[in-house]
Amino acid sequence: MEYKDNNTEIQHNSKLVFEEQVIAKIVAMAIKGQEGITTVKSNSAFSGIVGRGNESSGINVEVGETEVAVDLRLWLEFGKNARDIYTKLKEIIEEQVMSMTGLKVVEVNAKIEDVLSPDEFRDRLNG
Repeated sequence: MEYKDNNTEIQHNSKLVFEEQVIAKIVAMAIKGQEGITTVKSNSAFSGIVGRGNESSGINVEVGETEVAVDLRLWLEFGKNARDIYTKLKEIIEEQVMSMTGLKVVEVNAKIEDVLSPDEFRDRLNG
């Protein structure tokens, strides 16, 4: 943005930057509670030391100036359609990240790491 004042040009270079953990938390909150899926939880003491709790475990992001790439590690509840769930998660993530940050999600990759029985799934959600 340029301003002219008394024949003097002043140029301002301003930008808004988001830390990766902020985008990861937005993603975690956006997909939390979606039926049949949960992110892989970390029980590691290390995750608490570095300030990353379970909320964004299983979520990795790369943040550029205008774009975001998201990698998810997920557990799937037995009997649920992984492809349908992935499509819905992708839409929710793209919508929430764009509306909250103005950043475009260019990639959402999901890796299903386990299939859990309904009882196991409930236990993992609560544990």
